[in-house]
This record gives sequence, structure tokens and C-alpha cells, in this order.
Amino acid sequence: MDSVMQKRMETMFHDAGFDLSRGQVDRFRDFYRLLVEYNERFDLTRILRFEDIIDKHFIDSMYITNLCDLPGSFVDIGTGAGFPGIPLKILLPDCRVVLAEPRYKRVEFLGMVIERLGLENVEIYPHKVTDHSMFDVGGVITRALESIDDTLSRVHHFLPRGGKVIFLKGPGAGEDIRLLSEENRGEFRNVLDRDYTLPGTNYQRRAVVYEKLTDARQITYRIFKDESENREIVITSKDNRQFKELKKLTTPEGIKKQGRVMVAGTKLAGECVADFRGSLHGIILYDGCRVDNEDLNTVIAEMSGQGKVYIFKKGLYNELDVSATEGPLLIAPVPEMEEWDYTLGEGCNLLIPFQDPVNVGTVIRSAAGFGVGKIILLQGAANPFHPKSVRASGGAVFRVSLFRGPGIVDAGEQAQKRGLPLYTLDKRGTPIEASMFPERFLLLPGIEGPGLPDEMKEHAIAVPITDSIESLNAAIAASIAMFVSRRIP
Repeated sequence: MDSVMQKRMETMFHDAGFDLSRGQVDRFRDFYRLLVEYNERFDLTRILRFEDIIDKHFIDSMYITNLCDLPGSFVDIGTGAGFPGIPLKILLPDCRVVLAEPRYKRVEFLGMVIERLGLENVEIYPHKVTDHSMFDVGGVITRALESIDDTLSRVHHFLPRGGKVIFLKGPGAGEDIRLLSEENRGEFRNVLDRDYTLPGTNYQRRAVVYEKLTDARQITYRIFKDESENREIVITSKDNRQFKELKKLTTPEGIKKQGRVMVAGTKLAGECVADFRGSLHGIILYDGCRVDNEDLNTVIAEMSGQGKVYIFKKGLYNELDVSATEGPLLIAPVPEMEEWDYTLGEGCNLLIPFQDPVNVGTVIRSAAGFGVGKIILLQGAANPFHPKSVRASGGAVFRVSLFRGPGIVDAGEQAQKRGLPLYTLDKRGTPIEASMFPERFLLLPGIEGPGLPDEMKEHAIAVPITDSIESLNAAIAASIAMFVSRRIP
């Protein structure tokens, strides 16, 4: 661009109401040069005349700032060669811009523009923006040709309350507004609808802005027909090596060998995700999985970029989701469990012999709630990090210290040898309300079904029940005993 053309550019900007700094004009000059030089190679634009590029690309992109305030961060959907995102970034250097463009050639061009112009805080999202894309932004802007309703439907899930969706449309946008769905009418309100003509031209435009009214954020994760569009790793075959490895995490042997655990369900995963931030091995989703937890969606977006998010066909996912949670599965490291050194904490110290992982999780949850001194897993007990145990514990297995103990018989012998008060649970024992507990003691419920060896029933206590049932669930009985023992001096 010669000096005459650059002067003409400055004049056009000025006449449109934009008095730019020398650095800003230089960036627009360089952007123009790149458009012209690489237009044919990257199929960037059919607008080639100098004045048209300035008016219909540069000024048209910036003119919205005369009509409304832009959010400090926004996604430019269908940016193509960078419109309106790059001109707005040059005009408003402090804003954060995400340029969303799925076509590879244009993505390559955008990367070149960002580098050559020295633009900072500009990201490229090289995919279609769908109802499972996630961005931490205050708004969306687009000059794309799809309907207003379609755009609102695919961006509502990531926008916060008050987030703006800005449409740079042609004069015929009224039909778009009229055909807005009831769902989007309830979630957005129109805050701007204005016709205008670009200064010095007969180019008629219409600015339409919607503001989000709700806090709801929900993302649906899907497998696209063209799997290359997925940021996640797509797994659709039982023969997939990764699927086979992950399925082993539904067994105690696999958990022990891999040192990994699956945390299942939207609620529990959402509660635990912060605890594992930075140490998660992966996240498993299924085709059509919906997640409305903001923290979880943020972590999914981060980990998708690291190749640690998997989307499975629903049938394969079901084989991993042994508790039928229908939610995300976090793959987390198994916490360390120290060997029990036969010391006791304050009050009740729980020995767990249960072989059912649900019972193990249930009693650990109760033990955490009642503040027991120590929780000791005996040999033969179910793995506390089995998915069913983790779910039954409500995540408590990650918030308490667990210890590895001996077998049930050895535990009794060691307690006697070391003078550790041991109270066992048996329906023929002394009623618990008549028992006197020392400051520190061990509580040992029986194994489901077999109960306790006879030699361990000498100091048994019982939770009284009616004759209408034979016995309580072992984890329930232990939970009652832990609660009552706290109230008896």
C-alpha cells in the first residue's frame, strides 16, 4: 500500500468517526496487505476493491462500537478472514477475543495475522461453535449468515447472565427476530435493534443485540459425523485399547494395578473436580451427555485441549458407568493408604471388613460424618476406591485418611495383645445404650452374611431391633453404633 492509499484509509476512518493512533492505522495497513497477498491462496474474501475492504470489512466491523458497549471478552463466531474480531481487537486493544473458524486454510491465515500484527490476548478456536463448545467470555459477536435463533441456541450454554450476543446483519433481519423460538425468548431479551447506513456509503446494515437473562449453563457433548470436529477423543469400538484399559477400573485388580479411580456422576464429579485440579488423568463422557456444572465444564474444556477427554458411544460408556449415574466419569489418582500402626485416634476407630463396595462406601461416609478417629480397611474388604464405593461414600473416600489393616482374625489378636479396647457388633451382644465406651476404642462390625468369628463376640454390642427382621444392613448397624457411641459418656 503506497502513501496515497494509506492516507485515503486514514481519511475514511476519520469520516466514519474513528480517529485512530498511528500504531492502529499501521496495523490496519498490514492487515490489508495480508488480505490482498493471501486472498487467492486461502480463499478469504470476494471483496477486493480497496475502498470496499475499508468500508465493508474494517469500518463495518468497528461501527458497532458506536451503537453499544462491547463486552470485555467475546467469541467471534464464523470469523472467516477475521471479521469483525480483528478490526475490533485493533480498535480495542484491551479486549480478549476468541476467533472461531473451522476452515483450516483460514485458521492458518488467522494465525499469520495475529503474529504479523503482534496482537495479544487473541485465541483461535479451530472448530465449529456448537452446543458443547465452552468459552469463558462475556459475549458473542457474529456476521455469519445463519438465523439469530440458531446462534442463540448454540451459545446460550456458555454465556453468563447479562452476556451479550451481537449480530451484524443486513436490513432484512426483522424476519429473524420474528421467528425467534419461545425457548430463546424466555432466555434472552432484545436490548438493541437499529438500522444504520455506513458513513459515506449506501451500505445498509442492522445491529441486533440480545442479552442473556438466566444463569443456566449447560453443554451437550456429542460425537460429530466428522469425528475430526471433536476436540475430544472419540471411542466407538469395544476393541479400542483405551476402552479396555478403562474398563479394568471397574475391578479391584485394575484399580490397584493402574493406581487410578473413576468418580461417577455429574454432582459428585462436580464436587470433586476441584480436589483433583491439575492431577486428573482424564474425563469420560458419552454421546449426548449434558453437563450443567460450570466448574466441570471449564475443566472439560481445559482437558480437551490436552487430549484427556473421551466421548464414548453410549453402550460402551454404560459398561464403565457401573452405578448408572448417566454423568461424567473423572479418572483420578488413587490416594495413598498407609499401613495402620495400631495406634488409635480419639473416640471410635472403625475397622471395616465389608466385602460389598457399596457397604464400604456407606460406612466411610458415616465415619467421616461422625468424626471417627481412624478408618482401617481390613484385608479382604472391598476396595474403597471401587466406583460403587466412591459413589456410596459421596466422595468421602477422598476427604479422609484411610489405613490398611490386617485380616479380621489378626485384628482381634493384635487388639488383645496390645490392650486396645475392641467392641464388635453382634445382634446377641449387650445393648449399645447400656455400654460404656473408653476415650479411644475400636469398633468392628461383622462381615455381611458370615458375621464375626465366635471368639470375637466376647465384648459384642448390639443395636436393638424388633423381631420383624433378622438383622440390619451391616453398614447401617455400624453407622448407628458410631453415632450412639459419641453420645454415651
